[in-house]
Amino acid sequence: MGFRRLFAWGSRDGDQEPPEIDTQITTVTVAPGRSVEGEVFLKGGGHGLKIDHLNLDVVAKGYYYDGTVTDDEVTSLTTGRYEMTVAPGTEERVPFSGTLPWECPVTELRGQALGVDVSLTTRLAWESESPVRDVDFLHISAPPVYEAVLDAFGEAGYLVDGSQLLDEYIPDVEARRGLHQVFFLSAPAPGAGRFGELEVVFLQNVVGALVYVRRAARSTFEWSRKPPSRTFAVAHHEVGEADLTARVRKALDQLALLDG
Repeated sequence: MGFRRLFAWGSRDGDQEPPEIDTQITTVTVAPGRSVEGEVFLKGGGHGLKIDHLNLDVVAKGYYYDGTVTDDEVTSLTTGRYEMTVAPGTEERVPFSGTLPWECPVTELRGQALGVDVSLTTRLAWESESPVRDVDFLHISAPPVYEAVLDAFGEAGYLVDGSQLLDEYIPDVEARRGLHQVFFLSAPAPGAGRFGELEVVFLQNVVGALVYVRRAARSTFEWSRKPPSRTFAVAHHEVGEADLTARVRKALDQLALLDG
């Protein structure tokens, strides 16, 4: 991203420029399990700028069990400096870095926007509701294991038709965060698949991903109230080597058996 004036407060007083803040990510491809780096640009303007505590948090908007929208903190990034004063007429650049968790939601699949809102929020005070903030939408790419599995579903007649974040732990599995991402898959034409619409969920870690598939229920936000699911596992090293289409078709066969 190029330098942009994203946030400024105060007003011009003659030649007095207001202070500014701009957060810039320098990592080219941002993805779960990978490092992300960047800089916070701070301009003191004509009055100077006092920073109580520089915070950078990755925040995702998800749905709570009753359908209300919530902000879920995915992770925090580390800065080299936290408390400082930017003198009038001067600039400061504060580097930051961190690693996105393996469970981090993704916002795009091969450039296709998924309708998921994940942002990097920069605050100049410790309080979460600090009025001095800069919010940048994050473009997070789907990892290869997601692409490979979803390609296999495509071979079976189902294409990705958006995504949704749910603020809930998946029952009976070990997960560090109570947030999971649902991919909606639709048959491109009537009769192209046995199910009109599917939900696919990835629980990813350093080894690979556990994949859940079930009939879609977009208006239901609780895991226990959704249709039953079937699972299969894919290791990262299997991408491009294993026959994932066979695993997908087997899971769909198992799903069909649930219909009796």
